[in-house]
Amino acid sequence: MLTHLHIRHFAIIDASELEFSSGMTALTGETGAGKSILLDALGLILGARASADSIQQGANRADITATFSLDELPAVNRWLTENELSTDDTECLIRRTVSANGKSRATINDVPVSVQTLKTLGEQLVSIHGQHAYQTLSRPAQQKDVLDTYAGTAQLGKVASTYAAWHKANLALLDATNNTREREQRIDLLRFQLQEFDELDIGTATVEDIESEHRWLASSERILALSQESTALFDDTALPALNRSLPAVTELVGIDERLREALDLLESASIQITEASHLIRDCASNLEHDGSRLAWLDQKLGVLHKLSRKHQCDTGELAAVETALRDELDALTSPAQSLDQLQNEVNALREIHDTEAGKLTRHRRKHAKAMSSIVTEAMQGLAMTGGVFKVDVSPDVKEPNPGGKDTVTFLVSPNPGVSQAPLSKVASGGELSRISLCLQLATLNTQAVPTLIFDEVDSGVGGAVAETVGQLLRRVGHKAQVICVTHLPQVAAQAHHHLLISKKVAKGKTSTSVTTLNRKSTKDEIARMLGGSKITAKTRQHAQEMLDSATD
Repeated sequence: MLTHLHIRHFAIIDASELEFSSGMTALTGETGAGKSILLDALGLILGARASADSIQQGANRADITATFSLDELPAVNRWLTENELSTDDTECLIRRTVSANGKSRATINDVPVSVQTLKTLGEQLVSIHGQHAYQTLSRPAQQKDVLDTYAGTAQLGKVASTYAAWHKANLALLDATNNTREREQRIDLLRFQLQEFDELDIGTATVEDIESEHRWLASSERILALSQESTALFDDTALPALNRSLPAVTELVGIDERLREALDLLESASIQITEASHLIRDCASNLEHDGSRLAWLDQKLGVLHKLSRKHQCDTGELAAVETALRDELDALTSPAQSLDQLQNEVNALREIHDTEAGKLTRHRRKHAKAMSSIVTEAMQGLAMTGGVFKVDVSPDVKEPNPGGKDTVTFLVSPNPGVSQAPLSKVASGGELSRISLCLQLATLNTQAVPTLIFDEVDSGVGGAVAETVGQLLRRVGHKAQVICVTHLPQVAAQAHHHLLISKKVAKGKTSTSVTTLNRKSTKDEIARMLGGSKITAKTRQHAQEMLDSATD
């Protein structure tokens, strides 16, 4: 439920702070006072398109903030939680800012969001029924949606899920039928690529093993030369010189014990030089130049580098490439469902879908009859005495469809003796708006949106009919929050709460203000709506009588 609306620098509204309550709230004011501006501001909060033209002249930006109570709205709370927009509070705060450059910024509970996200949430919180919105009732898809809202969507959900299963299986069948040639071409390519890996034939050796051994054999002559050079220096120069110094250092230690560490280091160095010389000599003695082995390694390395260029990877990544190619080939060549098996699966799922679609047709027809009776009864009090409303459900779609196989048509006879015909062909604008109100009343118990806004729903009516419209709106207000923009005192008098929108000009600047009316000021406003600029004691008395007639 909408509880608070703050508007600043929007159109001709300088600053306005509005509090809303449950039940029915009437918004009234003279023509041009700015009632539509208020609804436009609320529309921005619900995700409507922003424009710099909506900013008050002389201001840099427009700010609109709305607060919604989330009590008894578990679905909205779940949506906020799933989208990481929930708070510990029981309220939801939505803000929209429009800058002078035309850009806008939206937040939900102080978290920046896209306009689409804002719109998705707005559709769960508020439903606006404007003068032109009723024209959508002439569309078959909208008529089907209205019936499903009344009938409940559980069976519709089953039809949609069975359609999804059939659609998936059917796509698999089409893919298997149409892509056999492409699949075989891919298998041939994979086999050719893997044949190149098989012909490499390096056994269990890795690329690193091949490269290491190649470096070793390719450098064998250099290794022998360096080994001989280093061991000769050790054996002929370094080690004899070191050993000749040991007796002198030993004698020094006998004189000065502090040189004991130096003697230990020289003795250790002698041992380590001897071991190093033996290791180098052993390595060189085991080295044999194998020309054929080196040629084999050259050939394998050439193939490895060719494969790495072909597959656009490093040589060290070739093993992973080979594994991926083999996995893909296994997947393509593994025993798959035959076309017959796929066709049987599609047929079975089609039969399940058709069964559920048939149940949906029966479900719709049952509730279409009940809804037709409710709307027909409501029409009698809205200047359509003797009028008849009928919801016709006819199976029409032959192919599987997520919405079932029905065509839903609203038929109406607005007056006695007039044959029933599609709503769009026989109903005038005023009749269409009144029938829409009847439909709203019929679907009230299944209405998921907590706040309903009616923009001049009373267009084209007056007198007793207008009073009936007001009574119907008041009844809707018992189950949902109703905000109604109206020019008729008969409708406004039925409201639980009243907001007056007025316009004034001061110092050459036009501004709109919104005032919450008490009981006395409400009577004055109803009297103004009845009598125009001249309000008499009789119009005030008449206004009081109208207010007194508004009972729950």
